[in-house]
Formats: sequence, C-alpha cells, structure tokens
Amino acid sequence: MKSNPIRFSNKSVRKFFSIFWLVFSLFTWQQISLITLKSSLESASYEMNLFAYIIYYLATLGFIIFSACFMEEFMQKSYYYSWIIIAMASYLVLFFSSNLIVYAFLSGASIGIGIPICLAYFADNTEIENRGKNGALIFFATSLSFPLLAWIQEKNFFFGLIWIIILLMVFILVQQEFTVIKVERKIHFRTILTERQFILYFLSWSTYCFIDAFEAPILNNFLEKTFSPYIINILANIGTIVTAIAILLSGVMADRYGRKRILTYGFVTLGVAYAIVGVAYQSLISWLIFSIITGTATGYFAVIFIFTIWGDLSQKGLRGKYYAIGSCPFFLIFFIQKLITPYITQIPVSAAFSFASFFLFLAVIPLMYAPETLPEKIIRQRELKRYIEKAKKIREKYEKQ
Repeated sequence: MKSNPIRFSNKSVRKFFSIFWLVFSLFTWQQISLITLKSSLESASYEMNLFAYIIYYLATLGFIIFSACFMEEFMQKSYYYSWIIIAMASYLVLFFSSNLIVYAFLSGASIGIGIPICLAYFADNTEIENRGKNGALIFFATSLSFPLLAWIQEKNFFFGLIWIIILLMVFILVQQEFTVIKVERKIHFRTILTERQFILYFLSWSTYCFIDAFEAPILNNFLEKTFSPYIINILANIGTIVTAIAILLSGVMADRYGRKRILTYGFVTLGVAYAIVGVAYQSLISWLIFSIITGTATGYFAVIFIFTIWGDLSQKGLRGKYYAIGSCPFFLIFFIQKLITPYITQIPVSAAFSFASFFLFLAVIPLMYAPETLPEKIIRQRELKRYIEKAKKIREKYEKQ
C-alpha cells in the first residue's frame, strides 16, 4: 500500500519561507552584531567593555518590552522589518563615527524590537501540533549558518552591513506574504504575569537561565586551568554536535510526546550531569558525559522555551507580550554574566556545581504542576496512529510467513 506524498502549494511554500526568513534574519543579525561589538572592543579597557555590553543588553531588554507594548497599535506589514532599519542605522553610525556606545544601543534596540514581532509572527502562522518541528527546523538552519557568518565577519568588517542590505532586500520581496493580525481586545502584562500556567513554565526557564549565567564563567575558568586547549576544543565540538542533533529531535519529540515531558527529562538529566562533575570534576570521562547531556538539554530548551511554549500559551494576535516576557531571561543572563564574572571565578568547582544541581532539580517542581500545552487529543491521536502502524507491520510480517 503506497502512501500519498505530501504536496505543498506555492502559497504554503512562500508562507513558510517568510516565516523562516523573518526569524533567520533576526537571529543571524544578533550574532553578527555581537561579533562586531566584540571585535570593536578588543583594544578597549575592561570598563569600556563592560559599559558597552551593559548598554547593549539593557537596550535589548528595554525595547523588547517597548515593542510588545505598542505592536498591537502599530502592527502593519512595514512594522515586520522596522527593526532591520534600526540595525542598518547602527552599522552606519559605527562606520561613520566609530561610536561604540551608540552602536551598542541601536543594535541592542533593533534586536529588542524584532524579538516580539518575529516570534509572534512565527507562532501566529504555525499550528500547535507542528510548532515544535517548525521551530526546530528554523533554529537548526540558523545555527548552521552561525560559524560561516562569524568567520566571514571576522575576515571582513563590512560584511555586517552587506548582510543587513541582503536581509532588507529579501524582506521587501517577501513582505506580501506577511499577514497582519489585528484583534479588538488587548492583553496586559499584569494579566500574563498572573496566569498560573505561564508562571510555572517561566519559573523553570528563569532558573535554567540563572544557573547558566552563574556557572558558565566558573566552568570556563576551571577547564582552561585543568585541561589543554585541544581537550577543551574536543569537548566544545562534541557539545555543539550534540546540541545540533538535539535541536532536530526536540521538535519531533515535543510535537509527539508533549512539551512538559521533554522539559522534565531535560532538567533531571542536566541536574544529574552537574552532580557528576561536582563529584568527579578531575575526570575527563565525567566532562565528556557533561558535554553530551548539556548539549542535549540546551537543544531541547532552546526550541521549546524560545519558539514553542509561549506561542502555545497565548492566542493568535496577542502573542507579542508572551514572547517578550518569555525571552527576557534569555537576554538577562548575558547582562548578569558580564557583571558577576570577575567575582565568581574563585568559587570552588565542587560547590558551584552542587549548587547548580540542586536548583536544577528544584526547577522540575513547577513543571510537575504545569499543564501540558500540547492538547491531549493530539497526543492520543498520534499514539493511536503509531499503534495502528505497528499493528499493520506485525500483520504483514505474519501474512508473509
């Protein structure tokens, strides 16, 4: 029995490309803006570095909230790529005046304006039963492009400006596919912050972001002092490969088994990984296990917490504020990291990792009380479909005997 191939209309292909390009543009620009800022600050003092990064992340966080507050009033097709105009302005300021503070502010503002717009558009134009897979595909393709874009940007300072122009040109070509969704009613931040299911997922996400910000400087400092650069590169490459695989798997698994189950497994295994290195931090085997588990958990959390869960919890046309609040911990960790790095690298590794393991296990508690956002009907239908397919294979096997 032959199955019919899935056919896509030209319209559906164009629609998916518009979704892909909007999110792809935003995250590639974020990486390029950070690479440009880092390379421009190489000869600057520590105080200048700290101040520029604080401005960048504060501008990002501030304009995430600002954009979400007013996007319902100003939502038009042109608003979808308004953030890229500010991105181009930031590069022009850096090119003509070399003012790093203004560049940091404008580039951070462009990311902040784009986050609620792009991610809300993604959620509005994807169905809940396929949102995980779509987010995973987009994020996987975007992540693959990061090393190449970073390498080109480091070789050629002007590539960032060229890339922004390319993004803008493609935006103009695909803007007819953008669908403006306007609703009569509005939703306020205080309403979202009092929703039980939102708070439960937000607490777990914030805990992970805090642990990541706190542990990363300690982890990097310990590895540099304990192992050779060759070993560190191997561990980093393993983690990167595992994360890439986990990104793809997380989308499929989240749409098949539900978001809550995948997140729970991720937090528990990550807590175990920190416990292992907390006890056996001199063992290379324990660090290998740690790289594999953290790479897997990072892939799961990136797809579900950045793309999926906030869209599941919100209604079409009202998703900007959900994604705005939900994305704040992700950017806040870098702001915290810049402030605390000089002060926490002296903390013993065993104590730091035991602390991380404890709080990661605590992060599971909100998930225990959180409702599954993927409808139970969809989960049961897919389980029944897998059961029927398995039964057909067994029957075919016995019929051939």
